[in-house]
Amino acid sequence: MKISESVNNLSIELHGAGDKEILGVTYDSRKVQKNYLFVALHGSKEDGKNYIEDAISHGASAILTDDKTLKYDNTVFLTTKDISDMFGKISSRFYGEPSKKMKVFAVTGTNGKTTITYILEKIFENAGIKLGVVGTIFYRFGNLKIPAPNTTPQSSDLHELLSKMKSAGAGGVVIEVSSHGLIQNRISGCDIDVAIFTNLTRDHLDYHKTMDEYKKAKFLLFEKFLMESEKEKKYSVINVDDSAGRELAKIAKGTVITYGIKSDADIKAIDIEMLKNKTMFNVEISGKKIKIETQLIGRHNIYNILASIGCAYSQNLDLEKVADGIKKFETTPGRFETVHADQPFSVIIDYAHTPDALGNLIQAARTIKHKKIITVFGSGGDRDRSKRPLMGELSGRMSDYTIITSDNPRSEKPELIALDVEVGLQRIKCKNYEIVLDRTAALKRAVELCSADDMLLIAGKGHENYQIIGNEKIPYNDKEVVIKILTEKYGKK
Repeated sequence: MKISESVNNLSIELHGAGDKEILGVTYDSRKVQKNYLFVALHGSKEDGKNYIEDAISHGASAILTDDKTLKYDNTVFLTTKDISDMFGKISSRFYGEPSKKMKVFAVTGTNGKTTITYILEKIFENAGIKLGVVGTIFYRFGNLKIPAPNTTPQSSDLHELLSKMKSAGAGGVVIEVSSHGLIQNRISGCDIDVAIFTNLTRDHLDYHKTMDEYKKAKFLLFEKFLMESEKEKKYSVINVDDSAGRELAKIAKGTVITYGIKSDADIKAIDIEMLKNKTMFNVEISGKKIKIETQLIGRHNIYNILASIGCAYSQNLDLEKVADGIKKFETTPGRFETVHADQPFSVIIDYAHTPDALGNLIQAARTIKHKKIITVFGSGGDRDRSKRPLMGELSGRMSDYTIITSDNPRSEKPELIALDVEVGLQRIKCKNYEIVLDRTAALKRAVELCSADDMLLIAGKGHENYQIIGNEKIPYNDKEVVIKILTEKYGKK
């Protein structure tokens, strides 16, 4: 692709030698090859501007930057006021604008995103349409399966993924869009068909600073990216039981489809019955009543299903096939995932790492017959400290016993993080807890405390296969560790 083709009608000025051919686009100077365009992004820890010389030495023939003063021989400089936004639009063009040729469903919100992507994959598969999935656990379609370093990939990685998925036969893709990804324009150049909003609760305030800024970031999916989409028919699917969702429904672009349990909504769950191993309810939609049966447990999963139905409904899928797909759907890795190793009690692993998600997890567990609920969790280091006591208080109120442990402490001292969590338990004068900083030791202790028909909840890491201690990422997986502990205690000799 010629440089002139990549920037045509974009807010970019060209400086330097000639209209060169671009053979690749990257923001990582280590990946630059001859005749690549290097994008000098400003990051929170690194500034791409500092790597321009390195990129040129590796063969970059063009640089996207916001600095008009730079000059190097035989190098074209593309200057713009908004590097990240132009990066996405150039990436889309370089990879043949794949999002224009496939259905694109984008999901944002604090909780529920991953489960919704998995449910939608199953619903559309049941209707004969293959979806790629881009999200927290994997980027995947068919034989393509890449562990996800970020919930939402950088622009060039995202458009390359969409191109590969389209070439492999994907009829569409469902993308988890994080607040970081929205602020950083990672989905720029992506033409969206359906934008889904789940909920807004406390998270990522280490990055956004205030809930209002966090909300503004989430709303960008609807106010900016859906608006910019060139798709003929565009939809916003919004949870109006959530206060931010009600606000969003008034300003969202495209055709708005609302869902909820308590509110008057276009798609509403009624006659809810939650059992030990399944949930049943009816859905009122367009004057019809559709019976839903699912293996998913918990009220929060009813919302996830309603959001998925809203997306499927916007695409005119047969509602009976939608219900059948939901019934066939089993589980999402690391989301209310049960562990079986011949133990006489229940063990559930979940990614819950916010106050709202932890409360949903424990509440869902309480709907299942049990004697005691023992909850093990920690809180991430270098992240929003204010949520730590809230999580401690929630577990203290809702669990019979709590074990505070470590969960990706990063540069912080684990014992200080645990003390922040403990404040919440002390606030409600809860004494049924202990602190065991070593996560494996905490899981062993929890197993020791469990008796027949108890329920052990292991929260925070879910699908993750690592612990981040300092700057080191150490292999660690809750499911593998607890299975080993249970097998040693209960396995057949």
